[in-house]
Amino acid sequence: MLRYLHKLKNKTAKENENSIVKVVESLPFYWFKTLTRDNGLENARHHKTFADFNIPSYFCDPYSSWQKGGVENLNKLIRQYFPKKTDFTKVKKRDILKVQEILNNRPRKSLNYLTPNEIFASHS
Repeated sequence: MLRYLHKLKNKTAKENENSIVKVVESLPFYWFKTLTRDNGLENARHHKTFADFNIPSYFCDPYSSWQKGGVENLNKLIRQYFPKKTDFTKVKKRDILKVQEILNNRPRKSLNYLTPNEIFASHS
């Protein structure tokens, strides 16, 4: 699973959805079967993704983080580089892209110990 990290200008639903749309448009369409989201207000425009790309969104139950284990694991990995209370107004885009590259070159058990970048390259 390839990871894309984006620094959002704000936590609005529109900003969040615009970021998701950019990622979807940058990759082969067939890679997206579903999107898993939490119930935050930033996901209120999920209907736009479905309308534009016909990708259904699934929502986790409140306080059920185990329902999106991959996302929670990614959050934990990101926190190794950007601890809680990091002031993201001071974090540069290149620093976020550097972490993205590190994470996408990290072997994953779920990928038979290949990296997400290796999987992506073999399907491109």
